[in-house]
Amino acid sequence: MMKKNIVYILLLVMLTAVIPFTALLVRSDKNITKPVTTTVQTPSEKTTLKSAQQNNNAFRIYDNAFQKTITVSDFDFCIGAIATQTDIDVPYEALKAEIVAVHTYYAYLRNESRKNNKDFDFECNSKTWKVYVSESQLKEKLRDTFDEYYQTFKNAVEEVGDTFIYYNNALCKASYFEISAGNTFSYNEIYEEDIPYLYSVPSPFDTLANNYTTRLSFSYNELNEKIAECFSDFKPSEKHSDNIKNIRKTENGAVIRLNVGNHTLTGDEFAEILHLRSCCFTVDFKNNVYTFTVYGYGNNIGLSKYGACKLAEQGYDFKEILQYYYSGVNIL
Repeated sequence: MMKKNIVYILLLVMLTAVIPFTALLVRSDKNITKPVTTTVQTPSEKTTLKSAQQNNNAFRIYDNAFQKTITVSDFDFCIGAIATQTDIDVPYEALKAEIVAVHTYYAYLRNESRKNNKDFDFECNSKTWKVYVSESQLKEKLRDTFDEYYQTFKNAVEEVGDTFIYYNNALCKASYFEISAGNTFSYNEIYEEDIPYLYSVPSPFDTLANNYTTRLSFSYNELNEKIAECFSDFKPSEKHSDNIKNIRKTENGAVIRLNVGNHTLTGDEFAEILHLRSCCFTVDFKNNVYTFTVYGYGNNIGLSKYGACKLAEQGYDFKEILQYYYSGVNIL
């Protein structure tokens, strides 16, 4: 597995030095090419979509840091949300693509919560910079660099803050993450639900990220203790080498299910318990120690933020980046 990755990375480095990104061969049958939008919407359709979206015009966010629900305008949310997600030194078109994806994703959650008459749209923790922070919190943390950060985010939000991702005239569940495992995952292969705009696409430059591969090790007892914290009825296998078995993976390398002791877990559940950075991992058991080699960072579905930066460096604008990672969508 590691030899294959080393060869793959060396080939990518050589290829990037002599040919443009759009001609990069990811697999024998796939090239990365700029997307072509085939769906045409009339101005009246766009106006209707915008009007429907703007009816919500604010987010109701439950802030776990203060245990209360706050109301935040879309504009302020985009700035406070993107501040928790990225830095200002990313390519500008990638920054705009990320803002649109983040805004669309949480607008989608907002619509779902309103349909179900929930008291708030989603949760955040502003003290730990999870999902959203206020301008004052941003100023407190950044201090002397606040003005530069805020102005960069503000400019980008002013450009694309009224832009959303749609599929069949509905807001997309625009999932996003940090670094792919070389290809993004289809939503269906992980969660067994077909979402047509969340299909697997090549994202080869992610494999060149400095922290593309990470490793974590746990002794037999350490691993069992972590599982037992989540399941009171957990019983490890007496035969240590059989404690983790029946690992089922997708074609892209994502762990779907595995058996740990007397429990069957999804790859996502297992990764969360052990704080693995993704569910794309291998495990080696030697000298009573489990060593996990993890590829990528995040759920690997939708927009790769690292991949978006690389596409922007190749000349893609924010719409082309989004249309590459979300299949068949409209950016309006």
